[in-house]
Amino acid sequence: MKIVGWIVGVVSFLLLSLYVLVFTPFGNGLVAPIIEEKIKEQTKLDSTLDIYRLSLNEFEIVIRLNKNNTISIKGDYSLLSQSMNVVYKVNLEELKTLKELLQAELDIPLHLNGTVVGDAAFLVVDGESDIASSKTTFSAELINFTPSKIRADIKGLVIEEVLAVLKQPHYADGLFDLNINITNADVKNLNGLINSKIYKGKLDSKYLTKAYEFKSMMPRTTFNATTSSKLRKDVVDTRIDFNSNLVNLDVKSAQFNITQKALDTDYKLKVHNLDKLFFITGRHLNGNIIANGRVKKAKDLDLSMFSNIAEGKLEAKLHNDDFTASLKGMQTLKVLDMLLYPKIFKSLIDGDVKYNLADAKGVFNGKLSRGKFTKNQVLDLVKQYANTDMYKETFKGDISAKINKEKIIASLDLKSNRSAITTKNTKLNTATNTIDSQIQINANGNPIGVRLRGDVNKPKVDIDAEELIKKEATKAITKEVNKFLKGFF
Repeated sequence: MKIVGWIVGVVSFLLLSLYVLVFTPFGNGLVAPIIEEKIKEQTKLDSTLDIYRLSLNEFEIVIRLNKNNTISIKGDYSLLSQSMNVVYKVNLEELKTLKELLQAELDIPLHLNGTVVGDAAFLVVDGESDIASSKTTFSAELINFTPSKIRADIKGLVIEEVLAVLKQPHYADGLFDLNINITNADVKNLNGLINSKIYKGKLDSKYLTKAYEFKSMMPRTTFNATTSSKLRKDVVDTRIDFNSNLVNLDVKSAQFNITQKALDTDYKLKVHNLDKLFFITGRHLNGNIIANGRVKKAKDLDLSMFSNIAEGKLEAKLHNDDFTASLKGMQTLKVLDMLLYPKIFKSLIDGDVKYNLADAKGVFNGKLSRGKFTKNQVLDLVKQYANTDMYKETFKGDISAKINKEKIIASLDLKSNRSAITTKNTKLNTATNTIDSQIQINANGNPIGVRLRGDVNKPKVDIDAEELIKKEATKAITKEVNKFLKGFF
């Protein structure tokens, strides 16, 4: 019995000592410096433990990480039921001084406060913040410390401040709203809604032009966007409505499978004014374009595109780096108008394109039909001096091109019952914007040879009309032939 009494006495002493050490002001005073040293060791900052108070059912802790950056928690708890009712406050006025702790240099303030209520089996975390000048509230329900439900509402988050926080370049300005209502946060059995909105958006044209080395200054671009996402099991289904003064993008259903990491989405793209894309294309264009199709990305990338263009149809497909396209019934006058070329030849064009993006190599083969020349100086002079009216003739023929990066070799074989326009191995260089071409015009048995060399826009033109055309006519044709042939190249 003495041994039992001795054991009970020892245990009682230890429990009493533990109680005094852990749960009394005297014990708190002894433990606080030890905890403070551990905080300094972990944060690598000159941190202080301003308040440390722990009793059997209450506690309060205030940590000053450094000047103007504090974290405080205060509340009640029960060891028996493992329950808690806690209030927390995070007041970080100078995040940039916490670079070592955060492993990032952030130059904005962060204020966060809220409550943690519940027990180990069911816990509710609520809070509010002014992150990036926003009004943010959130709530999360945790079962066995695993999130089960998440709700959040963000209003007026400033995009440029977020970019600064993430140490990203200044891509854009604007405001961002986000609403999250996830009723099941299990990744394999998701259920909920996520809605977002960007408004008053403006791209930083100066920065983007420099960063992406655009050929000319990107125009001032304003935009807004809304998204609506449904979470079902392991699939996120998103609707997108993006509008800007350059392009509009509408997506009815973009489905992303989280487990398979696969995307399957439709799209509809509208370019309001093709000429505003000069900073990308490097050439002036006229008109607009609307295209739609699908994008699939899992192991492989597959893209389809369809567009009604130039009174015809364009169908294209991309499989990884392999691009193919089919042109049907396009009106050449519309194409020439889009390219801002002289509209000298009216016909229908059908063709096929095969191109590899990685190799930058491909071919184009097309057919021209029901071709008629419109009024132009060259054929007026041919009519005058060669006594041949090519306006009355209907042409058809083949057009082809081999593409090897910036180098293009093109051929044209255009014929009517009495006349022809042909060229083989015309050399075009898109990098130097030069041409080297030998073109033969046969006007009802009357041959005219044309040589183009130099700048595509202002090439040197040599005319060989032999004895058929007088010297004065040769000079006149030379003046106009550049405009005439630009309709084909």
